[in-house]
Amino acid sequence: MRILVLGLLFLVGWGGIAMTQVSSSASCFASSEEPVRVSIGTFVFEQGERLALELFREEPCPCLCDELSVTGFRVLDGEGAVIYEVPGDYPAPAGEWVGRWGLTDAAGTPVPPGSYTALVETSLREFRVELQVVAPGERPSGRSLARASVCGLGLRVYRLLTEEDDGAVVSLQEGEFLMVALPGNPTTGYEWAPTEEPPFLTRIPGVDYLSEASLIGGGGTFFFRYEATGQGEGPLSFAYRRPWESGPPENTYSILVIVR
Repeated sequence: MRILVLGLLFLVGWGGIAMTQVSSSASCFASSEEPVRVSIGTFVFEQGERLALELFREEPCPCLCDELSVTGFRVLDGEGAVIYEVPGDYPAPAGEWVGRWGLTDAAGTPVPPGSYTALVETSLREFRVELQVVAPGERPSGRSLARASVCGLGLRVYRLLTEEDDGAVVSLQEGEFLMVALPGNPTTGYEWAPTEEPPFLTRIPGVDYLSEASLIGGGGTFFFRYEATGQGEGPLSFAYRRPWESGPPENTYSILVIVR
């Protein structure tokens, strides 16, 4: 079997509170008999945190530019058994897919400390992100890996915040990625929009809204993505309102972000 090893492009930052890379290794393999497999070296998350994964494609596309779709998203334990599988209408266009995991098993029970693998299957290649879950306060220091890509196609790893984190203090290192996911229903005219964005967070483009209901008008999730491009401390706030109305918003959301 012929194996081809491809080069990888890394975006690496030092330190790490939201995501710590224990191993700096990452690799990509391809053969005529198996799909391309991309493995990204280990990230550490504390119990109680959440993560998000998202495929991205650099422009202009250098190679492997065929249309890409996601065909599955699973989480495996250290023995390779599936402990969590994200349902969805597969295949899904890669540009309209966000993978989320709350560090729980299929029953919603928090997973114990240990090694896990997030497996994203696509029409072109298979992405594996190695994860280490530790107890709160036991995160080691190290390097933080925010993304890796092969031939312009890659995967970002985000620290994920949801409506449950309203009022939280979030610590990041430069180069790390943050995603805020808030429920809403644009068919009612309401939408989430930022009201305060600290200058050390740079907005990343991506899908703004995904419906999560089979019925028209059933609602879904608004997404906001940021890269920590500088150091500082400040609020990141959002309001849920109809854009044409000037009165008080229907709802608000705010966190304090600290980047070291």
